[in-house]
Amino acid sequence: MYDDTTTLLVEIAAGEDSYLELKEIIFKGNQIMLGDAGKATSELAEVLCSMANSDGGIVLLGVRKDGTVIGITREKRDVLEQFVVNVALNNCRPLIQLVLDWVELPDEDGALQLCLKTWVKKSAYYVHRTSGGRYLGRLGTHRFDMPPEQLGRLLAARSLLIPFEERPALGQRLETIDRSRVDSYYSRRFGRSFQEDGLTFERLLVNFRLAVEIEGSVTPTNLGILLFCESPHRVLNGAYLDIAAYRHDVPDGETVDTKQLRGPLPEQIVQALAYFAASPLIATVSLKGEYGRTDRPAYVSTALQEATVNSVVHRDYEIAGSQIIIRLFPNRIEFQNPGGLHNSLTEEALYTGCQPVRRNQLLAGFMRDFPSPITGTSFMEARGEGFLNLVRDSQRLSDKRPEIRRIGDATKLTVFAAQHTGQYD
Repeated sequence: MYDDTTTLLVEIAAGEDSYLELKEIIFKGNQIMLGDAGKATSELAEVLCSMANSDGGIVLLGVRKDGTVIGITREKRDVLEQFVVNVALNNCRPLIQLVLDWVELPDEDGALQLCLKTWVKKSAYYVHRTSGGRYLGRLGTHRFDMPPEQLGRLLAARSLLIPFEERPALGQRLETIDRSRVDSYYSRRFGRSFQEDGLTFERLLVNFRLAVEIEGSVTPTNLGILLFCESPHRVLNGAYLDIAAYRHDVPDGETVDTKQLRGPLPEQIVQALAYFAASPLIATVSLKGEYGRTDRPAYVSTALQEATVNSVVHRDYEIAGSQIIIRLFPNRIEFQNPGGLHNSLTEEALYTGCQPVRRNQLLAGFMRDFPSPITGTSFMEARGEGFLNLVRDSQRLSDKRPEIRRIGDATKLTVFAAQHTGQYD
């Protein structure tokens, strides 16, 4: 936008409008002020959000509102650029992608001065708010808090019609996707490489909705990050599993083991199942037979798999900073994931075999393509009977029906042990 200096100077001379905002930069040490604005961080965040929620535009830093070019000293160049990036990352929800370009513009004496041209693109998938919670629009040079009816229409047009898993992972490059994992997945599923099918890596990702094309470039989707990124938690805050084993039957803070399971979601599931199979902290049942006493697991392994997969597939990844938590007690295991039951689904409807509308439909589909180390088949069956099997098998073993409860903005599933051997030693 305004790609050449001549066009930019014409726009500056015409003054601010819906697509151009001019900001003088004043430094007090490394502290930054935007003209006469009191709080530079909140001021810039409001400008960025209002432009992204409208038709986009340019924020030109180093020019007064009257069009006078002041510029930025070269020794402050990196400080200002980092400030702008930090505001876009930390003070806009979700983060706003910017195109930053340093330009030289003539001041009143004709001397060239450095200015930072910040291009804010119109957001195609999100409605942005400031970290202070303001949804702002832009009309001419004015920013305004969007009234509920306008906000509702904008949410419907952008966010609500595009599931979170299909939206681009903002700020990420295609290299974030681990190509070797994608190669392995495709070869396992189809018995040949994607190159043999005449696909490029980019086309494969777009076809599988692991990436999306935006203005000629290919960007990973949140789905691609969750399934094939080495460290998805670094992109989507909270995209990992927390395991905590407690000494007693209550969460008294006295843990005997804690672990964080990271990596692509299928690998997190495998790690959790390996933990259940090998950990001495999993409750066991002591059985007396003709050859003496033997210890057997107090849980059905496929039930624990179903509970783990459900937590991963049904959690709300749009809730940042909140992870799936698996709590082990001597008498039960709790699986708590961010997000309530999706759509109009109720707890009792699940027990009757109701087929839910899944929050992450594509993610659920991919789980049918990853093999389970327990069953040798897939993590998720297409028939949708996994939860009923979990309930039936667990209840038969423990005489207690697994419980589903909503805890604030989270859902908790509790699976009870058949018989526990007491406190952990």
